Amino acid sequence: MKMGTFVIAGALLAAIAVPAHAEDEEDDQQFGAAVIIIELTDNDIELQTFVDGFEWTRLKIRDPKGRKMFEARASGRLRRQDGMSEMFWASEPTHYLEDEPNFDGTVESFLDQFPEGVYEFDGRLFNGGEIEGEARLTHVLAALPEIASPVSDTDEPPVIDRNNLVIDWEPVTTRFIGNGPIEIFEYQVIIDQVDPEREMAWVDGDTRRGLINVPPTVTSLSVPPEFLTPGAGYEFEILAIEASGNSSISVGEFVVGE
Repeated sequence: MKMGTFVIAGALLAAIAVPAHAEDEEDDQQFGAAVIIIELTDNDIELQTFVDGFEWTRLKIRDPKGRKMFEARASGRLRRQDGMSEMFWASEPTHYLEDEPNFDGTVESFLDQFPEGVYEFDGRLFNGGEIEGEARLTHVLAALPEIASPVSDTDEPPVIDRNNLVIDWEPVTTRFIGNGPIEIFEYQVIIDQVDPEREMAWVDGDTRRGLINVPPTVTSLSVPPEFLTPGAGYEFEILAIEASGNSSISVGEFVVGE
């Protein structure tokens, strides 16, 4: 994806807590969260998964036909630390726009690899018990949000006044591919300062980031001037998050005036 995508703050949902210490419990448990979604931009598409649960040491994910598609296990020092609590991963975005004007064929090729249906998450706990969950993947993809502002009539990013920045986009009411109903659960706006970069990259990358989720009726966001640095360059993402969790992303950019 073009920018860091843990986009997930909106698309991957909130985890439900499970008991933090289960050394003496051998009953099967459920993952607090088990999520599988598709993320689409105007350039590529990828699969994302997230699990949350305590003290698991092994994890397998199977597709709707029961075929194993992912496996991980903790070992050594990590296992002796009572295992894992959560994990997020995204597939490598190998399906690119290239010369295809509408991107439809590339997206359909990707969807063929990951069928709709229930994906099973099966794990093993530190104490020998089992932990499991399931998530439903759909192919309902919202159309890409149309950015209304800030935009530029040239190839250069627009220069904005840090005291008056409003990010606007058009409501998303249709699917990216095909017909049928669509339900926008919420929108998410991510703003990354890309110039200058951080001197040290943290878990969320080498940019200073702001992120906020808004209800589906909101299509405009005022950015606090305190977040913006005079002279700095920024990229922003607008995510249309469908009720299934799948997200479609449009990307813009701007420079803050001195």
